[in-house]
Amino acid sequence: MNKLRLKFSKNGPIKFIGHLDVMRYFQKAIRRAEIDVKYSEGFSPHQVISFAQPLSVGATSDGEYMDMTVNSMVSTTDVMNRLNNVMNEGIEILAIEELMEGDEKAMTAAYAARYNICFRETSKPDFDWIGKFEDYLSQDELPAMKKTKSGEKEIDMKPMIFDCSFDKENESVNLFLSMSSLATLKPALLFKGFFDSLSLVFSPSIIAVHRVDIYRLIEEGDKKYILPFINSRNEDKFYVS
Repeated sequence: MNKLRLKFSKNGPIKFIGHLDVMRYFQKAIRRAEIDVKYSEGFSPHQVISFAQPLSVGATSDGEYMDMTVNSMVSTTDVMNRLNNVMNEGIEILAIEELMEGDEKAMTAAYAARYNICFRETSKPDFDWIGKFEDYLSQDELPAMKKTKSGEKEIDMKPMIFDCSFDKENESVNLFLSMSSLATLKPALLFKGFFDSLSLVFSPSIIAVHRVDIYRLIEEGDKKYILPFINSRNEDKFYVS
């Protein structure tokens, strides 16, 4: 038996497909690709697969992850080629890595996510939003109301922003945001807080959100740093306090 982590992209019209449909899509693709996937035991067996935190409907990504257990395989390259041969346009397997015994599942290992965000062409603000967004992020606290299963609670978004940089030429912002089981900050909530600070109405549909990658936390002695799940290079290392 082998435990695998798959990195895949989600672009084009398929970005409007929700997480549950993406799960069903992969289940069918695995069967079509004739992958020797492991099934759970019991009255209703299902494929042993799990995903990292779901992507919001309408967002695109080059860094989505799925864990899968297979009974047998030729190689990770063979699994990737088999799946890509049956994939529809919009989803592509970018890399596969074999997990070690004891490695956390993608869902629980997720610690942060990198996003690139811009306004859609028809919804660009008629003011210097980058300058005002910089001013907004410089505040000591960034309060917001976050929906939970039990209702709403007030949170401070500031500690959930690990890094931020602006691409003024392309009028976009790159954000490193917390994305763990303890604290997750979605770009839409941050931009809503920004618009609220300007007494403006915000709709998630006016921004184009692209998830660049998902990261895990590594601790070595007194040092902590964040690395992507797969294809971790030194330049991808992001230190945290």
